[in-house]
Amino acid sequence: MTSKSVQIKDNTYTLHIGYQESENLRKEFNRLTNEVWEFDFENFYQSGYWGEDCIIFSLFQEERIVSHITLSIFETTIANQTVKIGQLGTVMTDPDYQHKGLSRFLLEYIETEYKSILSGYFLFANDTVLDFYPKFGYTAIEEYQATWNANIQVPNTSLLEKLDLDNPVSLALFQDYVENGYTYNTLNTANTGLTFFYCYANLDFGFKDSVYYSTDLETVVIYQQEEDSVTIYAIYQKNHTLRQLDEIVNVCCSEDTKKVYFAFSPETEKATYSLYKEEEDITLMATKELIHLFADKQKMIASLSHT
Repeated sequence: MTSKSVQIKDNTYTLHIGYQESENLRKEFNRLTNEVWEFDFENFYQSGYWGEDCIIFSLFQEERIVSHITLSIFETTIANQTVKIGQLGTVMTDPDYQHKGLSRFLLEYIETEYKSILSGYFLFANDTVLDFYPKFGYTAIEEYQATWNANIQVPNTSLLEKLDLDNPVSLALFQDYVENGYTYNTLNTANTGLTFFYCYANLDFGFKDSVYYSTDLETVVIYQQEEDSVTIYAIYQKNHTLRQLDEIVNVCCSEDTKKVYFAFSPETEKATYSLYKEEEDITLMATKELIHLFADKQKMIASLSHT
């Protein structure tokens, strides 16, 4: 935890960084997060999976949180090099403190502190702030989702078992695969903590019952089925040299499955792609260093990497 006094437009605030271990400060952070975004980070903290790649930056006046940004750090590959990029999320300012330059201060502070560490940034902005982020070098990006027309000759969902993440053995297996598995994701955004945020620590997001394991394929799959479609959110395969995406998709499908949706950018040549927006009023924005990653119109930020 780091704390320092800062001056913004003749007003004094305390900047707290990485302070989740402080119960009083965390409680105040969760209060504002609930008010603005209708969820909080308490279960994530209590789960023990809140790691160093999820960093909270908050401005306080005395005991009151007034503005906040969360920085999530990911590893990905750009030009055949493994680099780190940042996602800014949970951006919020107390209504009584808006238009005082607080979000601007936090954005500029993070960029300055991490300029030698991160190779670019992205975020998801709602329509009310689409004119704000371009002032900091962000450009709106179109995402494209991959789909398959299912052609399942012999469904074999019996190869899959649902993992009970309340069982310590299953939880350990899941963690091992998330940390070390091959993902088939051409825009990989590796962040173990966020995966556990969605799949273990926060029941409201509904993925805890969507985690399956195939012993035969040595693969963990996070997927959901709805009527005649399947959405695959993530794949973690133990063997990094074997390519068996068809077999993995097959075990997720039933004989009624007609369409397979990928909630990440799959490593495949047989998919078709269509313009994607998870929510109508939410737009992906990125700094210039990351724009080229989406030029082929075959990329999206994995759903389980959103903040």
